Amino acid sequence: MNNYPFKKYATTVPADWVDFNGHMNTKYYGLVIYDAHIDFTEHLDLGERYRYANNCSKALVESHCLFEREVCEGDEIEVISWLLSVDNKRIHTFHEIYCVNKGYRAAAGEHIDVHIDLETRRVSSFPEAVLTRLKAIEAQYSKLTPPKKVGNMSRFTGKPKASGSD
Repeated sequence: MNNYPFKKYATTVPADWVDFNGHMNTKYYGLVIYDAHIDFTEHLDLGERYRYANNCSKALVESHCLFEREVCEGDEIEVISWLLSVDNKRIHTFHEIYCVNKGYRAAAGEHIDVHIDLETRRVSSFPEAVLTRLKAIEAQYSKLTPPKKVGNMSRFTGKPKASGSD
């Protein structure tokens, strides 16, 4: 498992993902990031096999998406996934959608997942061996230059103007 950062998800934007503005509809950015998140979860061995072997899983508790540039029908996109940090109960991931044929990052999604004991339906600690393995992966990622805009929460700057004022 030395493929850092992780790349698996790739596709060409189909016509039915494009809205009346001529670019990929927002809901498909979310779908792409979600599908890449599932691929990355499997890569980290926290997916379906882990669920059935341990009666534990992870649950998404926070998600942010940043839209930077458009992608259009026929554009080739790929997702690069990062493990940013892990502690005994949480995992912090980041997924970047790149428009390969135009050479830019189009969007990014940031996630916080918690480890869940499916018997109690409560947040629980990762088993020690799993945490050790994830920490080793985190250490490999920490050697890389982190992606731009990690932790960039949504916020307004300035005050909204009163209705009717310019």
